[in-house]
Amino acid sequence: MDNMLLPLPKSSLHLMCNGFKNIMQIIEEDITKFNVRSHLLPFLEEKSHHTRKYAKVVSNLPFNVSTEVVKLLLPMGDVFSVMVLLLQDETALRFADASIQTPEYRPINVFVNFYSEPEYKFKVERTNFFPQPKVDGAVISFKLKNSGDYPPVGSHKGFFSMVNSAFNGKRKMLRKSLQHLCSSSEIEAALANIGLPVTVTPLSLSLSLSVLLADTASARPIFSSRCTAFRLQLQQ
Repeated sequence: MDNMLLPLPKSSLHLMCNGFKNIMQIIEEDITKFNVRSHLLPFLEEKSHHTRKYAKVVSNLPFNVSTEVVKLLLPMGDVFSVMVLLLQDETALRFADASIQTPEYRPINVFVNFYSEPEYKFKVERTNFFPQPKVDGAVISFKLKNSGDYPPVGSHKGFFSMVNSAFNGKRKMLRKSLQHLCSSSEIEAALANIGLPVTVTPLSLSLSLSVLLADTASARPIFSSRCTAFRLQLQQ
């Protein structure tokens, strides 16, 4: 909870909570440091009975921590079903609408689509905020996927490490941006195996193509020691 709101729970919000003891609880924590899953899962299991229950996130996030919080919560499809957030308009558009082969396309787009189905809802003009910021806001929703609906990769950590490495040089060819993981010839062989030209750049890597590339790299007979280490990272 925002520190500026702490005086309120002692009066009005605490009265509200007393009226909804079973469904409302005020927690004074930093969301980026709080163990959300361990706190919420027992509560949800207690309420589930015969039907699995999920929590929802509805938040007006500080613009400067929005990406950090989104990356923290999106992988929690076992806890949350939906997230509805008020973010900076530019950020919301980038999360929801960035397409491959555009300057706005980044690793976060692969991440967001891996764990959720994002949808840009509407713009909120800056004049609706107090104090008024220099940018507009927007409401965006994320329908979180369950783990069974995630793309099939051996290791989430290894997969996103590959994606982030690929985007270190967004306009470089993948055989160059990934050559610290595998040799250019090995990257070219993996690209050819999934039907991509050897001149392809990270801006062409949709989620599905990223998964195919990771799957191919982890399954191929690899000859160099560094590529063997990379393959093991993708599998673990």
